[in-house]
Amino acid sequence: MTEFYGLPNAGEFWHWTNALHFVLVGLAGGVALLAAYLHLKRHEEARRYTLWALALIALDLFVLWAESPARFRFTHVWLFLSFHPQSPIGWGAWGLALSFLTGGLLFLGKGPQRALAWAFLLFSLVALAYPGMALAVNLNRPLWNALLAGLFPLTALVLALALAALLGSPWAREPLRLFAGASLLLTALYPLTLAPEARGHLLEEGGFPFLLFLLLGLGAFQERLGPWMGLLSAAGLRALLVLVGQWQGFGL
Repeated sequence: MTEFYGLPNAGEFWHWTNALHFVLVGLAGGVALLAAYLHLKRHEEARRYTLWALALIALDLFVLWAESPARFRFTHVWLFLSFHPQSPIGWGAWGLALSFLTGGLLFLGKGPQRALAWAFLLFSLVALAYPGMALAVNLNRPLWNALLAGLFPLTALVLALALAALLGSPWAREPLRLFAGASLLLTALYPLTLAPEARGHLLEEGGFPFLLFLLLGLGAFQERLGPWMGLLSAAGLRALLVLVGQWQGFGL
């Protein structure tokens, strides 16, 4: 993933903007998925969530551009116009861009609405899946393993459903608890999937916030504060695993 920016895949250079992107892309992809599903169901809130999805996608695409050290080079534009099948971030950039396009057409009521809704759903799934895959393929990072390919889409859905619950949509409560429970299970299993050296680094560098965000996730099952707890837990875990996971191992 790091070579996408023209930088060597070594050292720790990701900062809070990169962590913010991994939170925003989950929220944007999750809300886009909800909006596409609501369009397919012809739900009265479909247009409202499409507008939210468009705003979040635009914000995240800006962050994705702004976080790159090559953002003011003309050649950087071609990173988004080109497509590399082996690059998860390429899938993510195009997934977000095409989600924005199809979502915009749906919001404006232009084109074949049913076909656009299915396309919106497909592209949102790509945006939803890409962050975990982008981390999982970095084999030289001991804290980024295959489990993240499942954990990140689940936390993205928690983010989106928590936002929907906070926006007053009653249908979001039950699936929020379902996906919060699934993400908490994977989160609890995550340290057990790491090598002892990597597990020790996780506990040393991020043990307290990891436990805190795990406990906050349990609050997602509460009636009143559940959406806030789910939102904070999912966002915190995503950011923490991005920042702490840059570690390459002892002696490297």
